[in-house]
Amino acid sequence: MADPVAEPSTAVLVVAAAGATVPDGLVDALADATDGEVDTVAPSALDNRLDGSHCPESVLVVGDASLSEDAREALSTTAASLVAYAEREPDPDASYVDGYVSRTADADRVVEEIDRACDGETRRQLRAARRRMTELHAGTADIAAADDVQSLFERTIAVARRVLDFDHCAIAVHENGEMVVRARSQDVDWLRPRVPVEDSVSGQAFQRGETLHVDDISTRDISDSDATGSGISVPLGSDAVFQTISTTPYAFDETDRELAELLATHVGQAYERLRAQAGLTRRERVMTELHEAAPRLVDADSVDALYKLVVEIAQRVLAFDRSCVYTADAERFTMRATTDTDFPGEFPRGFGAMEVSHVESRSFVIDDVTDSEFAESHDGTPRSLISVPFAGDAVFQAVTEPVGAFDDGDLEFAELLTSYATATRERIRSERALREARRVTEQLHEAATDLAAADDEEALIARAIRASEEILSFDKSTLTLKRGDKLVPAADSTGSPVDGSRPMDLDEGIAGQTFQSGESVLIEDVDETDAAAPARPEYRSGLSVPVGDVGVFQAVSTVPGAFTRDDLNHAELLMSHVAVSLERVRTERDLRAERDRLSALFENIPDAAFSFELVDGEPVVQNVNSAFTDTFGYDEEVVGESIDEYIVPDDAEAASEATEFNERLRSGESLRRECRRKTARGLRDFLMYVVPLELGAENVGGYAIYSDITERRERERALRRQNERLDEFASVVSHDLRNPLSVAEGYLELAQETGDVEHLATVSGAVERMRTLVDDLLRLAREGRVVGETEPVDVAVAARAAWGNVDTGDATLSVEDGLDVDADEDRLRELFENLFRNSIEHGGDAPAVRVEATSTGFAVADDGPGVPADRREEVFEVGISTGEDGTGFGLAIVRRIAEAHGWSVTVTASEDGGARFEFSGV
Repeated sequence: MADPVAEPSTAVLVVAAAGATVPDGLVDALADATDGEVDTVAPSALDNRLDGSHCPESVLVVGDASLSEDAREALSTTAASLVAYAEREPDPDASYVDGYVSRTADADRVVEEIDRACDGETRRQLRAARRRMTELHAGTADIAAADDVQSLFERTIAVARRVLDFDHCAIAVHENGEMVVRARSQDVDWLRPRVPVEDSVSGQAFQRGETLHVDDISTRDISDSDATGSGISVPLGSDAVFQTISTTPYAFDETDRELAELLATHVGQAYERLRAQAGLTRRERVMTELHEAAPRLVDADSVDALYKLVVEIAQRVLAFDRSCVYTADAERFTMRATTDTDFPGEFPRGFGAMEVSHVESRSFVIDDVTDSEFAESHDGTPRSLISVPFAGDAVFQAVTEPVGAFDDGDLEFAELLTSYATATRERIRSERALREARRVTEQLHEAATDLAAADDEEALIARAIRASEEILSFDKSTLTLKRGDKLVPAADSTGSPVDGSRPMDLDEGIAGQTFQSGESVLIEDVDETDAAAPARPEYRSGLSVPVGDVGVFQAVSTVPGAFTRDDLNHAELLMSHVAVSLERVRTERDLRAERDRLSALFENIPDAAFSFELVDGEPVVQNVNSAFTDTFGYDEEVVGESIDEYIVPDDAEAASEATEFNERLRSGESLRRECRRKTARGLRDFLMYVVPLELGAENVGGYAIYSDITERRERERALRRQNERLDEFASVVSHDLRNPLSVAEGYLELAQETGDVEHLATVSGAVERMRTLVDDLLRLAREGRVVGETEPVDVAVAARAAWGNVDTGDATLSVEDGLDVDADEDRLRELFENLFRNSIEHGGDAPAVRVEATSTGFAVADDGPGVPADRREEVFEVGISTGEDGTGFGLAIVRRIAEAHGWSVTVTASEDGGARFEFSGV
């Protein structure tokens, strides 16, 4: 806030414009209301009254408020407000007029307007503030569109002058303890471009982090004793300050301050955004340039050249103006490269941050070395510091005088730079070793390719031992592999077990230790290693490397210290390839054996079998065995096809069943079901057994086996029919034979009691009836059996032969010639015999019988009374007869023979009204 100024001795100064008069009593009323001195002055003397320490608090202009240029300039240098008491409101361009009261208003209204003007709350003041606020918001769009910080600052200055009427503006940024002007309006060349923070109002605003509104700069404690005027300084972002400046005191009011702060808020947001973008851009640029500079480091041909490149890249890419590289020995740190010759040539060991970085291998940023717990300044000057250890004995440092100049990003860049240098330092130190390592590495990669090409375990082991000899230069080496509960030597570089090597327990000796722990062992001297028990006493050093979890590789030498850490690393790399290849060879061997077993099993299964995979829920054939080809008639043509399209019968029930099977296979279930399938010999019954490759897994393939059970099913059906016939026999025996047997027994007993032999005739008739029933039962049992081999049979020939075997009396037969059927001729003839006997028994006197062809088979008709429509189905049942002496077996036998052939039989009325038996499906 601005420092207080001397209170004015005049509260209100009344000025009567030309031609205007001050109303009576107005001055007295103003004096009473303000408790201060009220004075009047002519317009020509106004500028004098506004200058000096007795400036009034307010000015009341009666009449025309137009002021001379001198008076307006004098008014602008004071904090006095101006109210017009006139016939009409002054023009809006008269911005120096703060309030307006009409001449018709009384003194109280004048006093009220003066108070409002002092508080900045008159209608004119508020209207002007709203206008400026609106224009400011419109101007922020132009500010937000800036694409870099400098453009942002320049647009801010333009908006402040155009929108806020700030004549003199500037933006300063804090840099290394100074406020540096980065943008300003053209008419402030007198503003110093760089000022210490403590010696400027903008610096004080930056330090406090708050707005400073100074009405009179001459009262501030700053280094420029000639500074005059007033200003508003508003912090902008984290390190900048916006200033609006006037060369005269009291040039800004609270509204100006509020607008300046609002402008700074908008600009600050854009400033931080652009800084963040610039920081990211800088990071990307630095990272890119570091990567581009890396090849130069890698190409350095000496350590000194490398160190010089480090500080040169630090200066050019990282913008570290002062950097250096020191190396440590037991007594001192010695400078190896620098961009500042003022750095000392050496430091003693224990010197500050350099010692900590080197001993603790730790890098860090220090804002001020004079305020650090461990860092030191060699000349007592405060500095910022980056310290990074690298390459084992070197330390890189960057320093700058301003404190707090480095951040974590700078440290990261320095660490990346030194990481490149570290890699190159090792190369330069051991160029020969590096070339050797490169050779070994390349040859080991070539050996890995050779190992990967091995077809069996023996060839792999031989190649591994040869690689250890030719690439790693190991004279004596062996591979010991786990065989059961022993580690068994496989071979050495000659292809035979190493001298003295023998099978060992899994935890015996160095080999057992390596196998159990999975960690390599380097033995520089066997005499100093308790667990070492070499196979031969002349072996003095060696190394032991695990080969995955399947064995151990060992190399030995007759001299101590023959193997280095690099030898061990190379052996580990080689054995990692061996372990992978060994696992591959063994897996392929096992897979071949398993595949051979499965192929032999698959091919030698006596039943039809195929392998499949599920594709979109359908079982697609991958392979079939020879039994499948023999059974179903398909070979390679079904591979890659859905098996359902070839062997599932073409009916809805079979399709639904196949869909159910596939759903269960998709869920990883196994199946064991009876089903019917299309084969090369027609439809046959199978026991289907389907096994997925992985139970419970969805959408996997598997194997399907079809065992033909057609003959078993036929036997079952025949047995079922035989059982049915036995049931029928039992029914007839228990029922139909009971009646004639009872008659015979009754009349025989009567004949015995009476001696009347005429009763024996009745007994004889009953016995004859039982004989007939028994004959028919035997015929049903015999003629109902399954038919034998079928062949084409001439129907006319079979019918006429059957007609000759029946007592036909006066009946006649006509047969349509030219009809052949595939049938068992004996069974077909028996079918005709039963039909002819039925027509003769039920057809009346001399029935006419005819055998004729139909569209689906053949028919036998007569001209007898026929069969009532409501009894046409039951006449084929056993024991049903329409005649008094019939047994009810004849037509049952006819149906059995027809069904045994796969035919169906129905009874209808013939053209003559008799019975007509039609056979279809023939």
